[in-house]
Amino acid sequence: NTHTIMQKIIFIGALLLAVLALALAQGPVVLTADNFEAETEGKAAFVKFYAPWCGHCVALAPAWESLASKVASIDNAVVGKVDCTIEQELAGKYGIKGYPTLMMLKDGEQIPYRGARDEDSLLAFVKNHAL
Repeated sequence: NTHTIMQKIIFIGALLLAVLALALAQGPVVLTADNFEAETEGKAAFVKFYAPWCGHCVALAPAWESLASKVASIDNAVVGKVDCTIEQELAGKYGIKGYPTLMMLKDGEQIPYRGARDEDSLLAFVKNHAL
């Protein structure tokens, strides 16, 4: 039946577009002990150390997601996140005491972020250190 074949083609096309959209939507890199060095080395890495149960972390999440997609086009920068409830070793290594802790890691230096938590301020901080 031609109608059924067309429906299947349309469905497959829509599915491929959805997968492509997800692939293009660059969120923050999930950083773990296994990938931390590889993902951050040689870059200006803006990292959010967080706990999933933290209300401030949850409130920051939409701006952090959006920031990551904007920073994806900057070659030497990355926006990442570390779930400190899982990656306790990384949290200890970077001296994390509270959540969220936002930190720029660049050339072996740890630069704490203490500015406003809106997307424009976060992006300006990244550009200041990456460009």
